Amino acid sequence: MGMHALAETLGIEDPRDQASLIELTRHGLPGSAIDTLAEGLGITILELSRYLHVSGRTLMRHREKLLDKHLSDHLITVGIVVARCTELFQDREKGARWLKTPSVALGNCRPLDLLDTTAGATMVLNLLGRIEHGVFS
Repeated sequence: MGMHALAETLGIEDPRDQASLIELTRHGLPGSAIDTLAEGLGITILELSRYLHVSGRTLMRHREKLLDKHLSDHLITVGIVVARCTELFQDREKGARWLKTPSVALGNCRPLDLLDTTAGATMVLNLLGRIEHGVFS
């Protein structure tokens, strides 16, 4: 997944490399990244809040300021998966649709529903890698 794709997914400035992404996470993402990510997924702020471990009300309040490092970290994790889908399917809407469609390879869960944990996000990224390489098991 390219840094540019992640930057577009979250509506942030392109991180130069992994180290600058870590620094950005520690400093805090702008709250506007919440709206950009929700919009790109075609979901509400309330729906997005489920994957970020905060209430919808809390997420709405954070939209106008820098996010703390924990919320920024969760947002980046979800953003990485969304950016990877967009790259793989070569279209933001197709990637978002895939994330919302139950997958047999994920026990008939929607990939989006697994993004509330790092382990779930890793499972989804691994599946995307298998799809990219033509391994559908």
